[in-house]
Amino acid sequence: MKLLLIGHTGTLGQLLVEGFQQLPEVELITASRSSGDHQVEIADADSVSQLFAATGKVDAIVSAAGSTVFKPFEELTPADIQQSVASKLQGQVNIVLIGQHFLNEGGSITLTSGIIKDEFIPMGTPSALVNGGLEAFVASAAFEIGHGVRINAVSPNALVGSWETFADSFKGFIPVGDAPVFAAYQKAVFGIMTGKTFTVY
Repeated sequence: MKLLLIGHTGTLGQLLVEGFQQLPEVELITASRSSGDHQVEIADADSVSQLFAATGKVDAIVSAAGSTVFKPFEELTPADIQQSVASKLQGQVNIVLIGQHFLNEGGSITLTSGIIKDEFIPMGTPSALVNGGLEAFVASAAFEIGHGVRINAVSPNALVGSWETFADSFKGFIPVGDAPVFAAYQKAVFGIMTGKTFTVY
């Protein structure tokens, strides 16, 4: 299986690299803004098109890319929301709309949302907005995408690997370890379900 992982440099991305590299059936291709086998800016549709022109056909696409702005609500501007949407929502939508044409029959696309859609934190409104839109997109797109392609999302809690950085923002949350998170991505990539968001809370 030829698997393209977009966004492999963060804590989640590194977790996924380590997991997929251990699976002998997976030929892993990585892409991010500045490193990996290919470089891509997912908010730029032309950049995404160039990425897939370079990779050619793949069997699975996994996105762990995109970011959102974290600010107190009274300081948020329309530009902050636009930046968040352009990166994590529109960026991953770009991956789907362009990448669907570079998937082999019966391939899969897995996107990443997050717990902040369901359990809110201070300064998390842009992330809640983006994650909710992303999961709705996945649920609807599953009915329309062709060629036997499956599309799912994974919504992880804060990760053990980045807990020191985010603990103050996630008071009362219990971070999740690598194994259950990677298991959710395996379910999305290798399973039969589509239009689902696999939560790891």
